[in-house]
Order: sequence, then C-alpha cells, then structure tokens
Amino acid sequence: PARSLEMDVGTMRVMKKMASFVALAMLLHVASGFYLPGVAPQDYVQGDELNVKVNKLSSVRTQLPYEYYSLPYCKPKKIIDSAENLGELLRGDRIENSPYQIRMLQDQQCKVSCRIEALSKVQARQFQEKIGYDYRVNMILDNLPVAVVKMENDDGVPVKTYERGFPVGFKSNNDGDDTAIYYLNNHLRFTILYHRDVESGLSRIVGFEVEPLSVKHSYGAFWEDDETLLQTCKPSRGV
Repeated sequence: PARSLEMDVGTMRVMKKMASFVALAMLLHVASGFYLPGVAPQDYVQGDELNVKVNKLSSVRTQLPYEYYSLPYCKPKKIIDSAENLGELLRGDRIENSPYQIRMLQDQQCKVSCRIEALSKVQARQFQEKIGYDYRVNMILDNLPVAVVKMENDDGVPVKTYERGFPVGFKSNNDGDDTAIYYLNNHLRFTILYHRDVESGLSRIVGFEVEPLSVKHSYGAFWEDDETLLQTCKPSRGV
C-alpha cells in the first residue's frame, strides 16, 4: 500500500491593505500514485528533507505564462533555479525553490511560512488579474506535479480524479449588486502520497495533492515568525 503527507496554506481577501499568513500541515494517509515516465524515483528515510519547488503560473484562458514569484508570494531567503532535466527547459518551465519545509514521515499542521502585512494597489491588481483569468499555481515535488483532487460519480461509484495545479484564488459577487470580491488562496493543505518498503524501510513519493483554501487568519498578542500560533487554524475542522 501507499501512504502520504499533507500541507495547508491560508488565503486572504484581495484589498488595498490586507494581511496574509501561510500555515502548513502534514498528515499520513493510505493512497496510490504514479511516476512520470522517464523519471527515476528517489528513496527517502524518515526525517529526510523534501524539496517542494514552484513552477510557472498558467491559464487555459490565455497562452501567456508568468513566473511564480512575479506575484508577491512567500519567498525563500535566496531564490534558486531548480530545473532538473532537459524536458523541463524545453517546455519553458521556470522551476525554482520554495520556502516550504517538509520532512519525510513527519506530520505538520498550522505551520506558518510568512506574513504579508499589506498589498500595494499594484500587487492587489496583479492578483485580481490572475484570478480573473483563472490562473493556476503549479508546484513540483520529486518530479511529481501538484494536483487538486476531484471526486466524480461513475454510475454510482465515486471516482478520484485530478486537476493539475491549484487556482490563485476565486471571486464572488456581493449580495444585491454586481461588485466582484476577490479572494486569494493563502492556506494550502498538501497531501504527499508515498509507498514504504517494509524490508528496507525506504519510502518513495508517488503523489502530490493540494487543497487550496481562503482563510482570514489571526494570531495572538505577538508575532513570532515561523513559531507563531494561528488562532484560526483548526485541523479538526478542516482548516
């Protein structure tokens, strides 16, 4: 059988001023997965660092891709190009490192990645444009693309399907008028599927799932960087 890990990231409403927080969580589950053709799988032991990488922003409504860090997302201390093979370069992928810190077989919940105290008018407009054109965020873990799980019904039988990447955000209208309100997916729940060999104890990653959420996070009296406790992160309630 195969198992997995998860991670969450909160969201915020796009306004002239706003605060955003990033929370991460990791859990174990039983699941199945697959490898991309031509890519050699890597073996991991408990505690090994897993490198989540970011790729370009893409949309089915336009052929114009954008670099992930063209939007003011949380950044690592140093951004490094992380393309691993010629195919990624030929496809025009711009793969870079991310600030997400994950360890094999170590569940994490409500982990803060960064805080953005406010967006400028230009930054807010950039997010609104990407949301309006249905842009999706693409990430990679061990050469596997991140995907959103979609459950479909096939003659009464639930079938698990995937949508590659996850939306930058979504918009809705105010009650009683046509004014659009934009929400940013700033809370992500990652599920990392893996298979563990009983004899060797080594594990291989076989899937990378994400559930994007929009959450207006709050914290206590003091901000303590990645040690900050979010009052709005409740894993038992699915957030």
